Amino acid sequence: MPTDSLRIHLSLVSHTNIGKTTLARTLLSRDIGEVADREHVTETTDDYVLARNAEGCELILWDTPGFGNSVALAKRLSGRSNPVGWFLSEVWDRMANKSQWLNQKALKHVKETSSVVLYLVNATELPETAPYVQAEMRILEWIGKPVIVLLNQIGVPQPADVEAAQIERWKSAMQSYPIVREVLSMDAFARCWVQEFTLFDAIGSVLGEEQQPAFEAVREVWSRQRRAAYSSSIQALGFYIDKLAKDQEVAATPGMVDQLKLWGKRFKLKIGDEVHDPAEAAQTALSARSVDDFCALTDKLISINGLKGKGVRKELLQRMRSDWSVKSAVDPKQAAVAGAIGTGAAGGLAADLATGGLSLGLGTLIGSVVGALGGAGIAVAYNHQKDASGTVVMWSDSALMNLFIDAALLYLAVAHFGRGRGNWVEGEYPAHWRATVEETIRDRQLKGRTLASSFDAVIREVLCRLYPNAQF
Repeated sequence: MPTDSLRIHLSLVSHTNIGKTTLARTLLSRDIGEVADREHVTETTDDYVLARNAEGCELILWDTPGFGNSVALAKRLSGRSNPVGWFLSEVWDRMANKSQWLNQKALKHVKETSSVVLYLVNATELPETAPYVQAEMRILEWIGKPVIVLLNQIGVPQPADVEAAQIERWKSAMQSYPIVREVLSMDAFARCWVQEFTLFDAIGSVLGEEQQPAFEAVREVWSRQRRAAYSSSIQALGFYIDKLAKDQEVAATPGMVDQLKLWGKRFKLKIGDEVHDPAEAAQTALSARSVDDFCALTDKLISINGLKGKGVRKELLQRMRSDWSVKSAVDPKQAAVAGAIGTGAAGGLAADLATGGLSLGLGTLIGSVVGALGGAGIAVAYNHQKDASGTVVMWSDSALMNLFIDAALLYLAVAHFGRGRGNWVEGEYPAHWRATVEETIRDRQLKGRTLASSFDAVIREVLCRLYPNAQF
């Protein structure tokens, strides 16, 4: 059994219904306690191991009952030193005001046990006008332990400058309280794991010298767990894009009559009966696999990052792009005929085909029309260079870039999904995320088919742009 010298105690305290248990679930990456939108959900003081090493060093997280009537509670605590005050606290409140008695019991425990107090506040409230803050700071002064203020209930992740302004507003309000050593953003619903490194730094900075060795030991355990989850996530993202980059479908080249019908259809001309386009079927197959792969990636990231629930529903993926790169093998005899009937409309397509195929986007196919190329000679040369048989359909570079961005945004959503929110659900990401990802890609001048190895660098830079103090 670990000795007290090896144990570091963190106590979560706040006004009632601010989100202590929700944040505890997020930090612990598992379900604990009860979460509900009502006051006094937590009625007991419960401890949970946040990190532990083989030598018995432990970081303990305590979830405490939320403060109700903070003004009355502060008055009770200040009067405990006299007999009447002690009687009211220990006897009268126990029978007449259970929530206040539970609060006093919990705060006595915090005072006697805790190394650091993590005080949650509602970030959307103005600190100078929140009615409970002043009274609760008196309570924290009575406890007498270092306090780190955590801004909770921020809502969706904000741009760095907006979040910094919120922190500065609360820092300014806390300047008159020497027990407050740091103010950090730590939303129970939408924090990112890199912000937890900043929290650990703040905790380490206020601990006594005698606790530093144990703290460094358990912080290393916790850091390895977070970094391992990140590395596994990057590996899953890279595998996803690499698989898409290599995926392809080969559609048989239509006969000459069908080729003409397809060509006419492309230019909205009626040439005989409708004909089935093999390349269109290949597109459908490629698209279906990409949807399955994206769903599998979502499930993988959810599992790696300690969440639960099902991933993206396939019907929600209709927003995914349909962007194709098509390389067509051309039969020399058909090409000679096509050259004889080639038109100016086909000329532009032929010029593109001569370069080895063109990504036209949105399911557009270049087919096998090579009329303006001048016939069989160039068609044979093209086949020989590409060693193709039929029409090869694959994701274009631009499509892979869009799929890369979608995957990066998916990772950001998972990395910000606080465990207190329950099972994973799909949701819209903040607009500034996409802008940050796209800017990072532009700055790095990334290309479509070299993306698989770029996820680590891109995600790291994006997180550093979103959180200037981010650590890995």
